[in-house]
Amino acid sequence: MDLSTLPPSFNEFLKINDVDPVIYTVKDLPRFVRWNTRFPKSELPSAEELQQQLRARKVSPVKGVEGFFGIQLGENLPDSESESDTMQNTRIVDIPAYRENKIFGIDLSSGLAVLALQVQPNDHVLDLCCAPGAKLCMISNIIGSEGTGTVTGVDISPHRVATCRSLVKRYQVAERVRLFNADGTTFKVYAPSRLGARVIREADGENPDRKRQQISQGQTAESSKPASIKPFYAPKILRFDPQMQGEEYLYDKVIVDAECTHDGSISHILKYQTWGWDAFEKNFMDPDRLRDICQLQRNLIESGWSLLVDDGILVYSTCSLSVRQNEENVAWFLHKYGDEVELESIPNIHNVGIKAAPTKQGWTVPNMTDEQKRGLQASIERCCVRFDPITSATSGFFVARFRKVRKRLERKDHSNTIAPIHNRAE
Repeated sequence: MDLSTLPPSFNEFLKINDVDPVIYTVKDLPRFVRWNTRFPKSELPSAEELQQQLRARKVSPVKGVEGFFGIQLGENLPDSESESDTMQNTRIVDIPAYRENKIFGIDLSSGLAVLALQVQPNDHVLDLCCAPGAKLCMISNIIGSEGTGTVTGVDISPHRVATCRSLVKRYQVAERVRLFNADGTTFKVYAPSRLGARVIREADGENPDRKRQQISQGQTAESSKPASIKPFYAPKILRFDPQMQGEEYLYDKVIVDAECTHDGSISHILKYQTWGWDAFEKNFMDPDRLRDICQLQRNLIESGWSLLVDDGILVYSTCSLSVRQNEENVAWFLHKYGDEVELESIPNIHNVGIKAAPTKQGWTVPNMTDEQKRGLQASIERCCVRFDPITSATSGFFVARFRKVRKRLERKDHSNTIAPIHNRAE
C-alpha cells in the first residue's frame, strides 16, 4: 500500500491511537483454517497434506491450538474466489479438504477469542455478533453432541444471519445451534431449557424461593414471560424451546466480537484502495460514526452481561487497533461494574507461540481518580491481549475476558471488607 494515499482523517485516527501506518505495508500474512472436528480425527488433514493439496509455500500448525493451521500461499495466489486459477498455487476453496468440509476458514483472532471462553460440552453459549459464522462452527465443534450444551447466535442483519445458517448447515454443525435476526443490544432470549422433549434446565427444583415469590405476587412462569421470538433458524431439537426467563436460564458463556472500525485488518483496509477512500471515511472515520461505534460496543457488552450467569465468562474482542474501542471500553466496564466483574488473563495465550503487542495507554474514563486509573491500567496490561501485523505477523486484534462475580461476593456473608475483584493482584 502507498501510505501517501491514506486519507487525512485516517492518518489522524492512527496518530491518536498511536498506530504505526507501516502496519498497512506488511505483506504475506498467513491465512488460517481450522479442522471441522465433526469428522473423526483420523479423517482430518495434516499440515503436510494441506501443503501438498495447496502447493503452498508453507503450512504450519498453530502452536498450542490443535487443528489450527497458518497458510502462506505465496504472492501469486488470486485474492478472491471469483478470480481464475491460472497461477501456481491452488485456491483454498478448491482443495479436497475444503470441498469435503473437513476444514473451514477462520481468522486466528476469532479462534483465540473462542478459546478464551473455555467452552465445555454442557455450556450454553451466546454469540452476540455471530456473523459471518466461523465462530459458531468452532463453538459447536467444541460443544459436540454428547452433553447438553447449545450455542445461540445473534446478528442484526438478515443477510448475515442467512450466511451463518448456510455455514453451520454446510459444515453439519447445526444440531445445537439456533440463530436470531435481532439487535444484540436489546436481545433478551435466554438459554434453552429443553433439548427436544428433554428438560435440561428447570426453575422449580433449582430455586424454590423464587417460585414461591412469584406465586405470592400472583405470577406464574407463563404469566411473567414475554412473548417468544421466532428464531431465524433452529434445528428441531431447539425449535420449540419455550424461551423461559430467569436466573436459571442465563448463559454460561458470552462472546461479544463486536462491530468495529476493522482497522486491524489489512485486507479490509486495502479494499478501500479500490472502492474509494470516501466510502471508508463515511463508514468509519466520521466523528459521529466513531462515537456511535464505541457506544454500540458498550451497549453490546452490557447486553451480554445481563444475560450471563453468575460466575460466567464474557469475552470481548475487536479487530481494531483503537484505544477507545479496546482498552478504554475495558476500563469503562471495570469502573462501572466494580465488584461485580473480574478481569482475567486469557488462558494459555502464551502457549500459542505468537508474540503479543503491548497494550496501550491514553484512554479516558470520567470520574476516575489517578490511583484508580493506574490500577486499571496495570490490570489491562497484565490480562488483555493485543496482536498486530508487525509484532505478531497476524491481523490486528484485541481480546479481554471478564468473569461475573456479583453473587459470589453476596454469598461471602455480605462482607464489606473485600477489595474490588479486578484489583486483587495489583
